[in-house]
Amino acid sequence: MNKYPEDDQLLSSLVNGDETSWRKLYDEVRSPFRLFFIRHGCPPEEAIELFQEAMVIFHRKVTTRKLQAPMSSTIQTYIIGIGRVLMMRKGANVNQWETEIPDIGIEAEIESQHERKAKVQFIKNLLERLGGPCKRLLELFYLENYVMEAIAETMDLPSAGAARRRKHDCLKKMRALID
Repeated sequence: MNKYPEDDQLLSSLVNGDETSWRKLYDEVRSPFRLFFIRHGCPPEEAIELFQEAMVIFHRKVTTRKLQAPMSSTIQTYIIGIGRVLMMRKGANVNQWETEIPDIGIEAEIESQHERKAKVQFIKNLLERLGGPCKRLLELFYLENYVMEAIAETMDLPSAGAARRRKHDCLKKMRALID
């Protein structure tokens, strides 16, 4: 009896060169693959490279028909297995790893780590260009989570309303720098 009929059907589509199936497989397996290896101490960037290598090997096995139905595991498990073999060849001790393969995707924070770093650097540059009291007010409000009353007191402003107006003006200046 066939244990994984859906995977066998997908494998058949992949063998026939169905681009949609390849894209779908790539998108469905990428996050669980990366999460599995990140959990075991692999840096996110290295996990991406490892995934690419594993997919190339998987593609080669499928297109040369070395991998055929019926599958003895899911395609996802098979691709993660390829990744484990690649890690062993790089000298990692994968025998101590747990074998549970996650079904959930990687959180957006991990996926867009480089993007977030770029945004942080962009904001830091904007704050530097803004300078002076505006920089301090925005840092107090957004980075140090001060309430308007505390900002008014810290910056010697007459009231919380004055601090709000100043914040509004500072944000307008910052937007002008962006444009």
